[in-house]
Order: sequence, then C-alpha cells, then structure tokens
Amino acid sequence: MFPSFNFKEYELVTSNSGAFTGVEIDLMVEILKDWQKAPGQPYTLLELRDGKTLVAFAIIQRVSGRNFTFDIRFIVLDRDYRSTSAIQHLLEMIDEELLKKIPFAVIRVEISSVKRASLGENALENAKYCQIGHIAAYYGEHDDFFFYIKAIFRNPPNFIKVSKPFEDELPAATHLEELHTQEEG
Repeated sequence: MFPSFNFKEYELVTSNSGAFTGVEIDLMVEILKDWQKAPGQPYTLLELRDGKTLVAFAIIQRVSGRNFTFDIRFIVLDRDYRSTSAIQHLLEMIDEELLKKIPFAVIRVEISSVKRASLGENALENAKYCQIGHIAAYYGEHDDFFFYIKAIFRNPPNFIKVSKPFEDELPAATHLEELHTQEEG
C-alpha cells in the first residue's frame, strides 16, 4: 500500500532517541510492516516532521475486545528535538486523530523511566496523562515501569464536584420518621 515507505527513517529516529534497544527497534519495524499492510487495523501511525525530516512518531493500537481503548505502543522523539514542543504537539495529534473517529477514548501508556525521560520532563503529565502504576527497577536498576492513562472526549461531559453526596437532603432515618408521622396524621 505504501511502496516507498522508509523503514530506515523510523529506525534512525528511534535509535537517535537513545531510549530503545536493538530488539525493540526490530519489534517497531515489524509493527510498522503490519501497519503498512492495513493502516488502522489495529495500528495507527502518526508522525511529526520538521520539513522533510522525521522528528517524532507514535504507533497506537486499538486494544483487542475494546471499542474505545488504545495503547500507545511506541512514542519516539529524536533527541535533537527534546528542547522543542514537538512531543506536546505529537500527543495532541494522538487525541485529535482518535476523536475524529470516535466520541471518546481511553489512552494507555506503559513506559520505562528511560523512555519517559527521552520524551522530556513531565511530557505525559503536561498532556494530562495520569500515572496509575509504578514499579521501581522493573526493567533494571534506575529503569522503572510506569503506567499512565488518559480519557478524552469529543464533547466533554459537564462533571460537577460534590463535596458530600446528598448534603442538601435529610438523613434517611429522618425521612422514615416524617413518613410515619404523615401517615398517622
């Protein structure tokens, strides 16, 4: 479908991020080959370029058996672009792409300390991802596992904050006493 697709370009950016091993880069290439055969089934590729130069990309996968849940399988930023807003722009592109197709989505990211640092300080937190899991030294000394999640909405619901549920109502026991009094009267 994409006969001129340049796998080497993606390998180079991934290698230049400084966060991925050779085996991980090989896996990324295999996923790109699957994507090339059937874009969107289950992988979506988003890329960010500086002119013709690839500077960042993300590979997103719809979670099997879920209509609205997606995993970011790879999110890669060339180290030469860490001091730019490239990663924030790429994370916004992910939201926009998903919301074009569906009214809401849950986006999950499993990431190591090394890969998280390669995106720039607090990149995921700044994009409103919430950390819901952390395992110290999971990948090795000084390389922790982190799990992030984010919910996005095309038309966000109007959530309200309630300090105490039913605070304007009387306690349930009072209602029963009032009913009993009304029945007698």
